[in-house]
Amino acid sequence: MRFGMGVAVLSAATFGTSGPLARLLIDAGWSSVGVALVRLALAALTLVIPMAIVGRRRLATLRHAPLTVIAYGVFGVMMAQLCFFNAVRYLDVAVALLIEYAAPLLVIGYEWLVRGRRPGSLTLVGAAVAVAGLLIVIGGNGVGAIDPVGIAWACAAAVGLAGYFLLADDNPDSERPAVDPLALATGGLLVGSVIVGVIATTGLLPIEANTRDVTVHAVALPWWSAVIAIALLSTVVSYVTGIAAVRTLGVTVASFVALLEVVSSGLVSWGLLGQLLSAYQIIGGAVLLGGVIVVRWAADRSLPDSVAVAEPHGPVEPELLVLPPQTDADQSGVEQSDVEQFDLALPEVIELADTGEPVVDGPEETVGQQLLPA
Repeated sequence: MRFGMGVAVLSAATFGTSGPLARLLIDAGWSSVGVALVRLALAALTLVIPMAIVGRRRLATLRHAPLTVIAYGVFGVMMAQLCFFNAVRYLDVAVALLIEYAAPLLVIGYEWLVRGRRPGSLTLVGAAVAVAGLLIVIGGNGVGAIDPVGIAWACAAAVGLAGYFLLADDNPDSERPAVDPLALATGGLLVGSVIVGVIATTGLLPIEANTRDVTVHAVALPWWSAVIAIALLSTVVSYVTGIAAVRTLGVTVASFVALLEVVSSGLVSWGLLGQLLSAYQIIGGAVLLGGVIVVRWAADRSLPDSVAVAEPHGPVEPELLVLPPQTDADQSGVEQSDVEQFDLALPEVIELADTGEPVVDGPEETVGQQLLPA
């Protein structure tokens, strides 16, 4: 659980860098589709090349659930990112984030209605506290007007984010072998980049990119520095650790820890863009952490006591097989041939004092050769 919480926090922190880094490129003249395409394509190449060389066994696990990999690329990769970028075109970032991060509530609803996993009261309390803290974080400085088109894009982004968590889950109830986390991330990024590429080439959404420098606190940096950072840090690291977090903590807890992405994004925005967190947002971050802790505690309490099995101390003695006494009816049904076969199956082993080698009293001498000396 400590490992799971660690990778979940790392995933949220690295996901939080994507917004500020994308903003640097957008301010330099990039379109949202251009940022999404270069981010996904470069991240997919970063994973697929070494995986094809040294991770072929991992990639082979993709055949266990090809539809899951495709759905993960559609919902968890393409929809979660591209729809959010388009929501920001019509809404304030705060409003778009609020609607998208209703995804954990969608996860709880899906787990309850589809998988029959009713959340406990502590989970519901933690969810309410986390959402309240999120409201304070992203709405501490006020929000802008609400556009119906923007709401539709943000709702689609929330569905994509919920799909990211659900499809990253290994689903232990399934009998099929699991898809390797690195392979799932690689396949999902490939699928997502192909879909965004098709959208860009068909003209459904405009795509723009250039080689202008990005500016960080009046310091000009080459464009490729932001591209590499958003592809490696904000995509490769975040997706791989995110899948590992879901499979370690479970989909519900991991989805709420991912809410820390909002706090991470605020801190990175302050460092790169000079956007400071308000006092209300700092308080909201504390409330958000409190809600995550409650959900985490509720997950621990929901584990059955039978999960923890004490390790035996000292050598474990084999148990004796005690046969029930036979009745007259049982003995009458046993033929003489069965008794003879039983005697041959259990030969008497006599240990010689001189050689220590076993001698088998029976017609099959090869049976004694399989027994070790005492």
